[in-house]
Amino acid sequence: GAADNSADATFHENDGGGGGIDHNANDAHDVEPTKQSSSSKQAKSATPASEALTTILTSFLLVASPFRAYQRSLAEAERNPMGEAATMVAKDIRNVASGSAGAGLAGLEDAAERFGDLAPFMFPLADAAMTRFELLNSGYNAPATLTSIDTLLANHASELAIAMGTLSGNATHGRSGSGGGPDFDEQYVHCALEILRIAGAFKRNLRSFEYSVRDRLRNLANQMLDSALEIPEEKATAGTGGGTAQIPDSLDMTQIRTMLSKESCDSPRTLVDDGTGVKYPAPVVELRRLAGPSSKKASADFLQPPLFPKALDCTSRLARSCQSFVFEVCYAIPERHLRGISALPVWKQEGSGSGAEEDSYGILPQPFITQVGEHMLALVQALEPFASDKEALGLANEVMDGIREVAFQPWKEFVAAAGCSFSDKDEYDQLNVLMDGKELVRYFLDDSTDGLPALDQEDDEDEEDDPEEKATTAFCNQWLDVVGLAVTGRLLERTMRIPRLGRKGAEHLASDLNYIRNVFTALGVSGHPHPLLGYIAKLVVLDEDTLRSRIRDRQSEDRGPASEVIRRAELRVAYVRSISI
Repeated sequence: GAADNSADATFHENDGGGGGIDHNANDAHDVEPTKQSSSSKQAKSATPASEALTTILTSFLLVASPFRAYQRSLAEAERNPMGEAATMVAKDIRNVASGSAGAGLAGLEDAAERFGDLAPFMFPLADAAMTRFELLNSGYNAPATLTSIDTLLANHASELAIAMGTLSGNATHGRSGSGGGPDFDEQYVHCALEILRIAGAFKRNLRSFEYSVRDRLRNLANQMLDSALEIPEEKATAGTGGGTAQIPDSLDMTQIRTMLSKESCDSPRTLVDDGTGVKYPAPVVELRRLAGPSSKKASADFLQPPLFPKALDCTSRLARSCQSFVFEVCYAIPERHLRGISALPVWKQEGSGSGAEEDSYGILPQPFITQVGEHMLALVQALEPFASDKEALGLANEVMDGIREVAFQPWKEFVAAAGCSFSDKDEYDQLNVLMDGKELVRYFLDDSTDGLPALDQEDDEDEEDDPEEKATTAFCNQWLDVVGLAVTGRLLERTMRIPRLGRKGAEHLASDLNYIRNVFTALGVSGHPHPLLGYIAKLVVLDEDTLRSRIRDRQSEDRGPASEVIRRAELRVAYVRSISI
């Protein structure tokens, strides 16, 4: 109220400005006696202008004194009401996630819609908290308020991440338990991608909010340097100059609240070198450090530590949870069809084949692998409608970093099934090398290159395509790549688990592997089919002497992690084919 009534008010010198102040009332309103006494001493030896400034300052402090305790402990005072709001929203999020259990596609669609409403709920509250911080603290004690907002947003993102995990479990469990038939529904994929869009919107909102907070902190730092109500002695101490006191013609609300915040929160007042040899008040230097360079210098913003590190970390967890959700929906059917193939009796069949690789092309692929291939082809049609929506695609692309990590598990199990292991320190890098496949091709240089993909080739014929169409294709290919990698890793792992491989069974396996390679070739996704698929298809029908010679030659090679996996896979194929080495 004092700020509104004093905005643009004109102040004139007079000799009765402070005569009506009740000092007992000052104590009751928490106006510090030391401040008043020091001001009185200064006034006795000061000019009339200084006396008037002291009177104006004292008057404002008296009127605003009931708010002083709240100003000094703003972050702590807001913790409970903000926490209550967060608890209410968290309860709604949990109810939505638990309510989707057993509800099928309709329940998933409803959950996606409700999560879309709940996900951005905390950002208006965080913005309101920053507004109160500007009004009451004017930039002072900024770390406490930023930490409080960071915790608020981080807890909300964590609740969403947990809920997405629950939703994923409910959706995939309900579908995997429906039997072995082809129950693929494109709407499941669309709903899962809507969940990914929600995570992207959350990340974008957090980034926009952080940019706005940085701008506000820069403005607050500049406002702190306004010395309209400082008496000459204080100006000299604060480093804003000294000189003769001047009474301003008017004061706006920003100047008034900055002055009140300084008197309440800025103690002790110290000057700090800002790194350029110039000294400013410590709160100004702190705000400028937090705000970083101007938003016009966009490249420099990436070098700044985040204002809300916990919220950013929890947003990454939310993104990974949503990525896993989409992956589980897209990969559930291939996983179900590949899960039990190691125990198929067909692998033990001997037959009377010649053992030549070409014979395997006369054998039809088995139902399990054709169902996987049909699913991969149908997945293209399921992804395209979402990717064709420019706005939805832009939000989803916000959280596509590190997407390949969701396909790590089948490859970890393949490495274990081959009899290898990676150290925890190197596992991430080695799995990426193995999944990428480019580093593996050099181990197959003595093979015929027929059927091995040219992993380094670039598609230059689409340079003139519409940018939106290229973005749509890129997004679809990212998910086809991830699901294709998971299918490849699982198929290789299941192959390593086959207990015995007869001659006819080996031909069936080669046929199956070649079929899925043809599917991947038809999809046209870079890096597919993976070179290990073609190599294992060759190994299972390779004549015994050639396989023995290959394994012996491999012994003399430099045994890097990738080479060791290939060597162990060769040994495993020889073992299940009952070939002695």
